[in-house]
Amino acid sequence: MLAGSANIEAFLQRIVEMVAEHVDAAVCSIYIYEDDSEELVLKATTGLNPSSIGQVRLHPGEGLVGHAFKDQEPICEPAASQSPRYKHFTDINEEPFDAFLAVPIIRGIEKVGVLVVRRESGNDFTGNDVMAMRATASQLASHIENARILMALRGRRRERVEEQWDTKEQLISAKVAAEGLAMAEGVVFDHDKSFRRLQNETPKTTTTLAEFQSAVARTEEQLEALQASVGEQLSDVAALIFEAHIFLLKDTQFTGKMVERIEAGADPTAALLEVASESVDLLIRNDNAYMREKAKDVEDLAVRLYRNLVGDRNEMTFECQGRIVITRELYPSEILKLSTENVAGIIMVSGGVTSHVSILANSLQIPMVIADNPRLLHIPPNVETLLDAAAGRIFLNPSRKVVREYEKRFRTVEKLSELKAQMQPETRTLDGTRIRLMSNINLLVDVNLSNELKSEGVGLYRTEFPFMIRADFPTEEEQLPIYRELLGKTEGQEVTIRTLDIGGDKVLAYYDNARDANPHLGMRSIRFALTHPDIFKQQTRAILRAGADRADTLRIMFPMVSSIDDFRQAKVVVNECIAELKRAGLPHHKGPSVGMMVEIPSVVEIIDDMAKEADFFCIGTNDFIQFMLAVDRANEKVASYYLPHHPAVLRSLKRIAAAAARHGKDISVCGEMAHEARYVPFFIGIGIRTLSLAPRYLPHVQQVIMGMSLKAAEEQAEAMLRESTIEGVTSLISPN
Repeated sequence: MLAGSANIEAFLQRIVEMVAEHVDAAVCSIYIYEDDSEELVLKATTGLNPSSIGQVRLHPGEGLVGHAFKDQEPICEPAASQSPRYKHFTDINEEPFDAFLAVPIIRGIEKVGVLVVRRESGNDFTGNDVMAMRATASQLASHIENARILMALRGRRRERVEEQWDTKEQLISAKVAAEGLAMAEGVVFDHDKSFRRLQNETPKTTTTLAEFQSAVARTEEQLEALQASVGEQLSDVAALIFEAHIFLLKDTQFTGKMVERIEAGADPTAALLEVASESVDLLIRNDNAYMREKAKDVEDLAVRLYRNLVGDRNEMTFECQGRIVITRELYPSEILKLSTENVAGIIMVSGGVTSHVSILANSLQIPMVIADNPRLLHIPPNVETLLDAAAGRIFLNPSRKVVREYEKRFRTVEKLSELKAQMQPETRTLDGTRIRLMSNINLLVDVNLSNELKSEGVGLYRTEFPFMIRADFPTEEEQLPIYRELLGKTEGQEVTIRTLDIGGDKVLAYYDNARDANPHLGMRSIRFALTHPDIFKQQTRAILRAGADRADTLRIMFPMVSSIDDFRQAKVVVNECIAELKRAGLPHHKGPSVGMMVEIPSVVEIIDDMAKEADFFCIGTNDFIQFMLAVDRANEKVASYYLPHHPAVLRSLKRIAAAAARHGKDISVCGEMAHEARYVPFFIGIGIRTLSLAPRYLPHVQQVIMGMSLKAAEEQAEAMLRESTIEGVTSLISPN
């Protein structure tokens, strides 16, 4: 609907005209609530004086409209002017229309506004009209809320022109996209040649079809060069990062259409921007959020192609080395450039934590956050910025006190190279108890740091990241070299490969599971694998083939197992794949250890039975805590309820560890609790002897373990387990 409107106001006007016709009303109006003024403002109307738009304003509880908004209930009056709650406005031509119906517009718990219809006196609204209007308001709520947000942002942009920045310390909350710390001057990158600006730009040069084709060829060369430049560092995804761009360059529905329009007489730059705009619009209107984000790939390619066509080679010409870049958007190609210029950190004011740039930032070790605060795009030059991309905080002009608090953490980060030399190949407590420290690996580049820090192996290799970069499910042959390289880089080490764990916040562009009411509890992980056995088998066969020479050091692990039935079905698939590879005469691992992630509370009650089935356990504390406490860990509103030291969580972890010990099964912890110093003694105390964590945490955790005794850890764990309250446990632990 919005796509066919010239602007937001026209979009709202179309709505009131459609609703008026639908309920046979002479008047229909939309009032939208403005947070800044705390008023309901008439934004669109048919039947009343058009000059009243933007002028009629009501506070919540004022007039019939204000009461409908405040009470969140419809108000139906046969003679509105006779109601004691009625408020009259002169010169808006409302007098003939006394039959009145107002329905609140609600989006979830968000109060958006009020939808009002009116008829001539005597033509009253009925109960059926009320029901129809409630249904209409419900259907339109999402669209009108989006319009309200856009109006608010547009208004704030106008205000910011005259806005003066305070030189005092400011703290801004943000979502973490890639962990790390940075303190440097902030610099705003506003995409001087962004796609949206190009759409409104008149090219200064006249180009030809031959020049366009030359620009396409140059663009392809650049993309291939970029892939080659990151191939060694990001070998498992480098060939995929610009795959969509290269396909588009060769697509008859993209550059092919451009050529057709140029041959028909269109200017090449105009043809380029028209076709790209059409493609972007199609993606933006897609129901899948991840697919909407794919529009950035098209924009990225269009900007690069445009620059090559008109001869503009100035990409990201501002000075960013050693600075924190603040930007509304960032293309994958640009973040790769930033990594080569040693950018200190990145603050984005749009996007999502599942985007390409977030994944790349993690593997390139660039601290990055996403802040819902467009005001950041207008900070003046040289503002000192402290980026805490672990807690999700941005400090502008940080005080000396804040800087001192972070200096210790910065020194720890700076000492990483020094700590590499101090890392011991084995980790033992003061009294000699052996603890294995292993690594969680997202992309193959992480293995390099893992090896430098003398990690004892890979406790968790997350296979979903190469899947997330792609445009479709990778085949067995496409996955095989990735697993071979992983095992080649970790020769002699134990490696646990987790099968595909998608769903929740890990979304694949080419698999639409966004319709799940709750994706964290929907078709994900092992459920997805068992529902799609062909995909499951291709991955399993690739793992088995890659590990043909790994003897006892290859392990396969299933995520999100909730029952013995799940585990048995998944293990049958592994055995079937082994039999198929044997019949085909392909080299493969004959019988890897097969284990499970413990992350669903349902398995706690059957953990002894599970221990008879699985070769090993790995506790994924992140989801385990989330499901045990019914807390969405990504929801800031309930973040305070996400408590790893909740007594129920601690006692369940103890039961799991005890069952593994009784049955002689290996057990490890691979969630975030594993690298938090205050929980390490608890794990050691309940019998956990293997921790798997992000490589950068290895030195600190080793120091913690080497500074404690087993007896002290056991006493600490016993004391924590005796406590039945959160407060009681909290009093026993303190962050180091």
